[in-house]
Amino acid sequence: MIKQTILATFAIALLSAHEPGGFRIKGKISGQVEGKKVYLKYADIPSKTVLDSTVIRNGEFTFSGTAATPRFYSLVFKNDEPTNRMLQDRVINLFAANNDNISVTAPYDSLKKEIDLYSGGGTSLAAMVSGSAGNDLFLQYYRQKNVFDEETDQYFDGYIAYLNPGKDKEKGPREIGMNLCRNMDVVEKKRKAFLMDFVLHNKPSEVLAFIALQAAEQRSIDIKEIDRLMQHFVGASEKGMLTEHFLQKAASNKQAAVGSMVMDFTLQDTTGAQHRLKDYIGKGKYVLFEFWASWCGPCRADIPHLREVHALYNKKGFEIVSISLDDDKEKWLKAIREEKMKWTQLSDLKAFDSELAKNYRIRGIPSCLLFDPQGKLVTRNMRGSWMDAALIDMYGDLFAKH
Repeated sequence: MIKQTILATFAIALLSAHEPGGFRIKGKISGQVEGKKVYLKYADIPSKTVLDSTVIRNGEFTFSGTAATPRFYSLVFKNDEPTNRMLQDRVINLFAANNDNISVTAPYDSLKKEIDLYSGGGTSLAAMVSGSAGNDLFLQYYRQKNVFDEETDQYFDGYIAYLNPGKDKEKGPREIGMNLCRNMDVVEKKRKAFLMDFVLHNKPSEVLAFIALQAAEQRSIDIKEIDRLMQHFVGASEKGMLTEHFLQKAASNKQAAVGSMVMDFTLQDTTGAQHRLKDYIGKGKYVLFEFWASWCGPCRADIPHLREVHALYNKKGFEIVSISLDDDKEKWLKAIREEKMKWTQLSDLKAFDSELAKNYRIRGIPSCLLFDPQGKLVTRNMRGSWMDAALIDMYGDLFAKH
């Protein structure tokens, strides 16, 4: 093991080779792993800092260290095979706290890759981890959440197949896509209820704060539910780094959660004239803020559908405001002309540095926000067949008459 002492992120955790009262992680990995390098990193707060590293010998490795409060760590097994794909290292994520004597056993080829856990908060269930009460609690949560995730994935695979039936094949009836989306919504409702119940019926802790943040990041969560999560931790006698991080992030997330009122931002139209977002709200219409960019292939693939629903439902009171995350005005204007987008077009030409995008947690595009006539955020998920179902619910089925 390479022994080193590193003052880590937030100056909270100090890792070293032999600190009394600290934690110990002993791993035994089967497969072609002799000589493979293993890194110890944080998995809870994004950071590239390597806390420690070692090499697998006879299928085994060991890390030791101390942590001021329980933390979620990554054991990262370096991929030595040539690849042009990103995030191909295999990982085991786990909670560790002082006085934990943790044993990890796993078959290397069954471990998940970093790309599979890119959204954060997950681990490789193929690994057997013992010796950490905090990790036992996390796994109790994660195994059940994973059941919901796998069910959603099955419906989503069917939805992708519906959207892309293959060359020279026509897409199936609109109802097929809407039913798949409705099924995913049912699973999402169950998953959110489970997350809320798990947090609110367990004693506040650093592990639970990490789980609570996963709940607070759900697209479907509303501001009242975030308040309930936060209240569960406000009175905690001890607030470690993860609890403080959760409370800070949850408070920030409230402004962009379902049930929040539209934020007051000013953007420019294609002529350079300035417009407040609030000016489009409160006129008896549902308003969709559609985030896109000229360079975004999936965004532009969605535009024919937007043209269709705008033509059918605009006269009923449905308005679209496209907000570009371009930084090149000429490319933005060229794309608008090419796509024949006849509805309102706005941008601040700052791409993902846009304060609007940051405040609304727009981390990828296409993304959308639907506001009701009073300016309240109704949903963050109104794409494709979800949009069709929502429009039918709000205004009736105009597709059948089209």
